[in-house]
Amino acid sequence: MHLAQPHAETIVKLAREQFGPEVRVWLFGSRTDDSKRGGDIDLLVVVGHALDNRMLAAARFDAALQMALGAQKFDVLLLDPSSEPQPIHAIARTEGIELTTAAQNPEQLRLLNLLEVVRREAVWLLRAEKRLFAYPLDTAWFAGLEHDDAASETLEAFVSRFARLQENLGDKLIPACLRALAERTGSALDNLNRAEKLGLLWSTQDWLAARTLRNRMVHEYQPAPEDLLQALQAARQLVPHFVATYNAINRRLASSLGIGEDWPDCVAQ
Repeated sequence: MHLAQPHAETIVKLAREQFGPEVRVWLFGSRTDDSKRGGDIDLLVVVGHALDNRMLAAARFDAALQMALGAQKFDVLLLDPSSEPQPIHAIARTEGIELTTAAQNPEQLRLLNLLEVVRREAVWLLRAEKRLFAYPLDTAWFAGLEHDDAASETLEAFVSRFARLQENLGDKLIPACLRALAERTGSALDNLNRAEKLGLLWSTQDWLAARTLRNRMVHEYQPAPEDLLQALQAARQLVPHFVATYNAINRRLASSLGIGEDWPDCVAQ
């Protein structure tokens, strides 16, 4: 639907404030058609109790919407138990999107929470990257790790955050995004390939390579100095791709479902 999630939540909040917690609100018309852009915000508001004056109540609700969301064009149909049913009311219910249900959709709430978790992990990874690559990553640095708590903790932070971000982004957020977009999900490889085709993932091959690098960096045995140094440099090159994947998912969800928020692209190092 072409209605931002914060706007949908505001509409529901205002409806509940004016008509009570049991009110139901549907969005219908052009705003539910992904092939169209913009248009009036058509709303069907169904109230379970009798209203003294439906026209006045609808006008006040329209005014509250304009005060909260700006001078947009709202078209409010307000029904109470005494309303005479009209064909447009049935169309709004059957072809529209119920905002009061969407606002409480557990799957959508989980997706929003996952977006925020991955966003925070990406920010933390970028911070760890900045600290780690402030060191001269060479064999002398590697040899001193055993006696340099700050350097070893910075290395651990970068490696663990790299691994955690890739796991949550690839194993959790990408499948959740595909489900939200009504795309078929399958094996981890199927999901990655589908995400690449949709323009959400830069390269399935590089993603799998990143997983191999992650395993090399966190392997139980101590790698040779040169192997670890090369793995760290390779991982650093992939960090902006992780961020770009998150941004692509966020933009697609914001465009298609009206959820998510813009997040700045990774700043080139």
